[in-house]
Amino acid sequence: MKTLQEAMAKNPHLAKYVQEITRKYGEPEYYPELSYDMKVKKMETINLIYPVGDPYYIHIFKPEGSEPEYRVVGPEYSEEDLKYFRELYSRIIKRVSLIERIPRNQDEFISTIIRLTKEMTLTENTPYRWLYELIFDKIYIPKEKFYKIRELVIRELAQYSEIEPFMRDPYIEDISCVGTNHLWIVHKIFGSMRTNIRFKDEEELEDFIYRMTELLNRPASEVKPIVDAALPDGSRLNVIYSKDVSIRGSSFTIRKFTKIPISITQLILWNTISPLEAAYFWMVISAGASVFISGETAAGKTTTLKAIAAFIDPRAKIYSVEDTPEIYVPHKNWERTVTAEGKATMFDLLKAALRARPDYIIVGEIRGEEGYIAFQAMQTGHPVMSTFHAGSVNSFIRRISGPPINVPKEYIPNLNVLAIQQSVVRGGKAVRRMISITEIERYHAPSGSIITRDVFLWDPVQDKHDFRAWYNSYILEQMVAPVLGLAKDELYQELQTRASVLEEMAKRHITDYFQVYDLIRRYTEFGLEGLPFPVEVREWQ
Repeated sequence: MKTLQEAMAKNPHLAKYVQEITRKYGEPEYYPELSYDMKVKKMETINLIYPVGDPYYIHIFKPEGSEPEYRVVGPEYSEEDLKYFRELYSRIIKRVSLIERIPRNQDEFISTIIRLTKEMTLTENTPYRWLYELIFDKIYIPKEKFYKIRELVIRELAQYSEIEPFMRDPYIEDISCVGTNHLWIVHKIFGSMRTNIRFKDEEELEDFIYRMTELLNRPASEVKPIVDAALPDGSRLNVIYSKDVSIRGSSFTIRKFTKIPISITQLILWNTISPLEAAYFWMVISAGASVFISGETAAGKTTTLKAIAAFIDPRAKIYSVEDTPEIYVPHKNWERTVTAEGKATMFDLLKAALRARPDYIIVGEIRGEEGYIAFQAMQTGHPVMSTFHAGSVNSFIRRISGPPINVPKEYIPNLNVLAIQQSVVRGGKAVRRMISITEIERYHAPSGSIITRDVFLWDPVQDKHDFRAWYNSYILEQMVAPVLGLAKDELYQELQTRASVLEEMAKRHITDYFQVYDLIRRYTEFGLEGLPFPVEVREWQ
């Protein structure tokens, strides 16, 4: 729907909600789609609505001086509605169990429910209604309620029940539920917010968790209260079942899978990373450097990893290894592998990757013994990109060289670049910043230490990313220059040119991941002449 009026005309529940909100706070602004540019704007008040697919709409509401709220606007169900729903639901459950051909995916399952609903219901209240009910075993649902009840059955049987609107919302990163409290979400634009959704009691919550985990063949129970699994769309589910383990009641967290990654230019607009830092990654990755993005939980490591993966040569053969499928690259020659319980571990897949002889190996996150294989891969000339859980360079060295990873310190310099990213508070809200980019030079045997060099440091006072290695970058001069065939002066000029290209793309709000990837490819092949817009190369010193 392009306008709020069109949306309200089709959805009476939305019209009713908007009328109530307008009387109290004024009419909400309607956005068919949100813009990531909204993230960088400081909003004292927020009152907006956007669709996530009929019949659901999202209202983001923040009165001045208060915290923002995330409200799902969906149909309301009367006791009569729920009576029809329960009858239809139980009948469809019985019929589905008798179907010979099991639906292969969610779309097929939804189509099956729609077909069965049509076969099993009667919507006309004729004098012979009782005959159809008796002979043909049909259930009567008034015509005006039919689609509403059918959608509820689909939501409960083939979708995600109460959290279906969250799963549809492309702007949500995380969903968390603790007991019967209101669910919380992390929004890509507006940050962490309490929602208006909650489970009415512990029984309903535990039933939801059990149904969801059973569908994944990993049923949660008192015997097995902790479950980690991947949802069909690639989202990561973590469940803690039972009050014996979770004091405030059963809980779950869903880390949503993003189908279209956030681009490097979007990160520049958010000031997560500077154009010069992005250009640095572009050059070192073009030369086959091994790069890790490290940081604490919720620092945006995977988001940045996917963004900089666009700098890998388009013709490269890429092999990715993950526990749950989060990594995405736009390259055509991409082998995507995921662990399977009892069949293949990260360690197994990384060993297989070495035999496949890829140009780049991407590891979702290094946590255990697979780290040793990753560093062996670097030792044999296979560049590796990955994320790691450590908030500083020293912490990274301690963790990577200690158990359970146990990478010998003399192997660590096979990693060329270590970037540290953090979630920090600016202007009262959490934002992500690349706080440092460090080059790893060599292992100093007499002292047993790793020699490193900080090339970028974030200035928290000015919120700036400072380049500390003009004409003094070890990796640029010793690794990138020979590969690209550049003299020292040309090397740093090329860095500034690429930074100017990325800055111009950001200024023009070219943020679509695939469009950005295509422009990176065109510059790599044809230089500035290959771009569809002029670029003024400026001095960055």
